[in-house]
Amino acid sequence: MRPPCCPRGSLPAGRCTARPIGPRGCCAAATARPGEGRAPTATRRLRGRLSEALCWLGCGLLGLCADGLWRIADPVARRVRTRRRPLRIVLVRNGESLGNVCDTTYETIPDSSVPLTTRGFEQGVAAGWAIQDLIGDETVRFFHSPYMRTRQTTMAILEAFRGRSVELTTEPMLREQDFGNFQDPETRQQSLEDRRRYGRFYYRFQNGEAGTDVYDRVAEFWSTLHRVMSRPDCAQNLVVVTHGLLMRIFCMCYFRWTVLEFERVWNPSNCEVWILERTSAGRYRLAGRLGSGGALLPIRFGADQSESEPLWEHMREPLASRSVAPGTGQELEDERLRHLRAARDASPGVLHTVIEEGARASRAAGRAPPGPAPEPGGGAASARAGGSG
Repeated sequence: MRPPCCPRGSLPAGRCTARPIGPRGCCAAATARPGEGRAPTATRRLRGRLSEALCWLGCGLLGLCADGLWRIADPVARRVRTRRRPLRIVLVRNGESLGNVCDTTYETIPDSSVPLTTRGFEQGVAAGWAIQDLIGDETVRFFHSPYMRTRQTTMAILEAFRGRSVELTTEPMLREQDFGNFQDPETRQQSLEDRRRYGRFYYRFQNGEAGTDVYDRVAEFWSTLHRVMSRPDCAQNLVVVTHGLLMRIFCMCYFRWTVLEFERVWNPSNCEVWILERTSAGRYRLAGRLGSGGALLPIRFGADQSESEPLWEHMREPLASRSVAPGTGQELEDERLRHLRAARDASPGVLHTVIEEGARASRAAGRAPPGPAPEPGGGAASARAGGSG
C-alpha cells in the first residue's frame, strides 16, 4: 500500500525520501500524531513574550548607554566647536554714498544701485587698513550686502589685503532696509519724520519694510553664521560689510537687546567699524568701535542724539533672559528691566489700582487675596482676616 505522503508514481512504500522514515515505514510528517513534535500553544506564546521583552530590554539598555554617552560627549563637542569659532566679528557700515549728499538721488536711481562718492571710497580704504592692522596675518572671510555701495566699500577695504587670499560671500540677507521704490524728496522726508514719531523699529515704509522685517532676516543670517562658525576650516575673522540699521539689528539679535535699548544705540557713521571679540567661553562681547590708531572707543548711545552716554554694561554680552522677582517692591530697579519700568511708568498707578480691586473682589468672595506668602505663625490669622471681609 502506498503511503499517503507519497504521490502517485513516486517511490514504493518504505522508500519515501520526503522526510526521515517513521516507525511504520513512512515519513515522520505522515505518521506523527496530532500535536506531536510541536510545543503547546501556551509555551509558544510564553517564548514569544520573553523574546519580545528581552528585545525591548536590550533596546532600552542601548538607549540608556547612548544617552549617557551623549550627555558626556555633547558638552565636550560644544567646547571644541566654540574654541574653533572666529576670534572676531567685524561690522563695517558702507562708505559715504551719493544718497548721503544728494536728496534727489532716490528719485531716479534705485536704492540698490546708489554708488559711493569719492570720499566714500577713501573711507573704505582707511577702514581696510585699520582692519588689516587689527587682524595682522590671521585668516579672514568677508560677507557683504549686494547693494552697489557695499560692494564698492568691500572693494575699497580689500585694497589693504593685496597679495593675500581672502574668502568672499555676497549675502542678500544683509541688504539695506527696503524704503520702497523711487522716492521723491518730500515724501521721503515725511516718511523719515513719521518714523521718528512712530518708532524706528516698528515703522513700515510704504512699499517697503519695517525694522521688524529686517530683524527676521538678520536672525536667519545668524543661523547661517553659526553653521559657518562650526566648521573646522572657518576663518579666524569674519568681516560683515553692511548698512547702519543692519549693524544695530545684528547686535540686537545676538545680544538680545530690547527695542528700548536698540533705539538708544546711535546709527554708526559711514565706514564706522564695530568689533565683537570672542571670550574664553566662546561667546562674543561688544568691544567697541575702532578708532584711530587701533583704539577701541565706546559705541555711541543715548536717548538724546546730541550727547552720548555710556553703553549699559549688560548690552555688551549675550543676555538670553532677565530675572525678576515680582512683589518685592524693588523688582524693576535693575537696569536690565528698564523696558518694564518704562511700561509701568507709561500708565502710573493703573496697575496698582487693578491689583487693589482684585484683592477686594477676592475678599468679598471669601478667598485670600493674592500677595506675598504669609510669615511663619501668621498663616491662620491671615486666612481668618482674608475670610472675614
